[in-house]
Amino acid sequence: MPRVAKSKNGHAPKVCERFCKGCVYDPKLRSGENACPFTTLYWDFLDRHKDEFVKNHRMAQQVHGLKRLSDLPELKARAQVVLDGLSAGTI
Repeated sequence: MPRVAKSKNGHAPKVCERFCKGCVYDPKLRSGENACPFTTLYWDFLDRHKDEFVKNHRMAQQVHGLKRLSDLPELKARAQVVLDGLSAGTI
């Protein structure tokens, strides 16, 4: 999976917009049908590995950002849909 840098608000940075132009997904959304798979999988990966990442001073701020996500359960469900879609070749 390509590595996508995230801005401090968790969205793909403006520099990535040229790659996203015309895409059906919204990089500002973390969950829901129209959520960008990169944004969804970024937060899901961070949550799954938070115990390790929090030990790294460069990642601690991002891990603490998980606390502000009110839609984490929906995000995790969407991440599973995205992963299933990737495995099936539908995304």
